[in-house]
Amino acid sequence: MNTLSSARSVAIYVGPVRSSRSASVLAHEQAKSSITEEHKTYDEIPRPNKFKFMRAFMPGGEFQNASITEYTSAMRKRYGDIYVMPGMFGRKDWVTTFNTKDIEMVFRNEGIWPRRDGLDSIVYFREHVRPDVYGEVQGLVASQNEAWGKLRSAINPIFMQPRGLRMYYEPLSNINNEFIERIKEIRDPKTLEVPEDFTDEISRLVFESLGLVAFDRQMGLIRKNRDNSDALTLFQTSRDIFRLTFKLDIQPSMWKIISTPTYRKMKRTLNDSLNVSQKMLKENQDALEKRRQAGEKINSNSMLERLMEIDPKVAVIMSLDILFAGVDATATLLSAVLLCLSKHPDKQAKLREELLSIMPTKDSLLNEENMKDMPYLRAVIKETLRYYPNGFGTMRTCQNDVILSGYRVPKGTTVLLGSNVLMKEATYYPRPDEFLPERWLRDPETGKKMQVSPFTFLPFGFGPRMCIGKRVVDLEMETTVAKLIRNFHVEFNRDASRPFKTMFLMEPAITFPFKFTDIEQ
Repeated sequence: MNTLSSARSVAIYVGPVRSSRSASVLAHEQAKSSITEEHKTYDEIPRPNKFKFMRAFMPGGEFQNASITEYTSAMRKRYGDIYVMPGMFGRKDWVTTFNTKDIEMVFRNEGIWPRRDGLDSIVYFREHVRPDVYGEVQGLVASQNEAWGKLRSAINPIFMQPRGLRMYYEPLSNINNEFIERIKEIRDPKTLEVPEDFTDEISRLVFESLGLVAFDRQMGLIRKNRDNSDALTLFQTSRDIFRLTFKLDIQPSMWKIISTPTYRKMKRTLNDSLNVSQKMLKENQDALEKRRQAGEKINSNSMLERLMEIDPKVAVIMSLDILFAGVDATATLLSAVLLCLSKHPDKQAKLREELLSIMPTKDSLLNEENMKDMPYLRAVIKETLRYYPNGFGTMRTCQNDVILSGYRVPKGTTVLLGSNVLMKEATYYPRPDEFLPERWLRDPETGKKMQVSPFTFLPFGFGPRMCIGKRVVDLEMETTVAKLIRNFHVEFNRDASRPFKTMFLMEPAITFPFKFTDIEQ
């Protein structure tokens, strides 16, 4: 079936386009009517000198090795809650805002086809380097407007409905059982600490779990086949792409003017990951065909098989994007959860108490039924996302003229929305420097939940373009944390005053040689 016609038919089935369009039109009219001559012009928004800003990223400059959080926060102190980050070398200016009303205004006016620019190096590769594969299907990461809307509508039922994940509970439990055995193999028999490079092991676990969803196969990188060349290529490239994107598309870069070494490395990385994924998916299809010819009944409920029914190209692109968007971010989140629990043993004990009631034995398999009853587990993960925000925020390109912090911002302007930074501010979250999973649960006395300030807790984005992999990440994180804390008491006996840095996404700034002590029960 043709991809776009298939997407169109699914979009008609899914449905909420009319109400979304109505809401979008209403928001646009409200925004338009609120713009008056009293508002300041776009040119009056505070901003640094373009050449001084560029110099700050060069060797010896203030921001040479700075993360996005470090340099945006430094500029916030100088210019306030809204300022312009100057564009250069082919990149337009970006407006950066930390104002919740601005964030809401941008989201409320994003329309049914929100536009998120900022990954130009990937877009260029898909449009101009490998159009033979991508063609009119750019993927959710790179596509915009109606093409994005049709693709998103086609694959939403696959990713956003809980029933699509049922088949992964047992294999994910088994993958985590294998990871537990790996921990026992590599930890020091005396100190019970794992090696300094344990973050690599965590990344392998996450890659194995997401690879199960993306490619319908277990790669074996945890223990069984650690030197699998194809899997290692995908593993490494999925981790490299975000770092290269940060250098090319966030920091000042001349790649749009001349072919820089960093862009050439990005092109090789994207080509390598594409070639291996095509090879793997062909092997999958060949194996399935042999099984069908042998008369074997095939389960076609996997996410990959359902994507193949839409279009094999869609399957290739989404499989790659699952790894590209998911491996590093999820691995860092898992490191952060383990760190929070190790530094707050009372919270770890409370979580384990919940898990013991659901998982009577260490090797208990998790399923859809028993995972419903783990509110404290989910609160721990949610509080970790607040305590260690997984990035700066998100981007949107204004679909209409809007007023942000009293300034007239024209249609087509890219806005960097610093919502994640707000999660550590007392204005929005009482006792922000304390790790309190209980803040996400109902008060046992009043039965009420904490009122979260709108547009401050958006770790997976907001609206039609929110992260499509949220449910997959939730399942992966809940399964892994449950299995690890049921089997081990986790400690971290090192300095953890600045454990993470945020480049494009948050990533470790230190090593994590956690101590894993077996639970006797």
